[in-house]
Amino acid sequence: MRPLPAVRRSGFTLVEFVIYFGLIGLVMTGVVGFMLDYMRSYNKAIVISRTEQEARFGLARVLRAVRQATRVNDGSSVFGSASGVLSLDVPSAQATPTVFDLSGGALRIKEGAGAATALTSGEVVVRSLRFAKDGNGNAAITIEMTVGYASPSSDPLLSYAVSASGTAVIRKDL
Repeated sequence: MRPLPAVRRSGFTLVEFVIYFGLIGLVMTGVVGFMLDYMRSYNKAIVISRTEQEARFGLARVLRAVRQATRVNDGSSVFGSASGVLSLDVPSAQATPTVFDLSGGALRIKEGAGAATALTSGEVVVRSLRFAKDGNGNAAITIEMTVGYASPSSDPLLSYAVSASGTAVIRKDL
């Protein structure tokens, strides 16, 4: 009697499939973990960048207005308060007074009889806005503000606040 020819099997056994899928699962777990960490880091960087940009812009705008002002309206300004108000006379009659204040978490500017306009976007909340006037007679105004990211979630990774401060001297105090 003749022996039967050996049957060649092409393919994988069940054990090989389980090992391959286990290895693929381990690799994919690492890749997904890396991608999640990358996305968290990216989102945190965006939060920091936007918050600091808004703080720099708001502070620069107030400092520029102080440098260009001719006088501080002491009676209309609120100094030393966390929700300060600064009223300035400026060379342009249409823009006098120029008033900076804090309303609803936004830094606002009101020029002359015009409506108040927000200088900060809805992405951030101005938590504190303080103005201080130098008592040495040189008409220096110090501005301190704290700006935080207005996160729609309670994720601590999206929580960020920055403090910014600067001093400017009024060019001419009448």
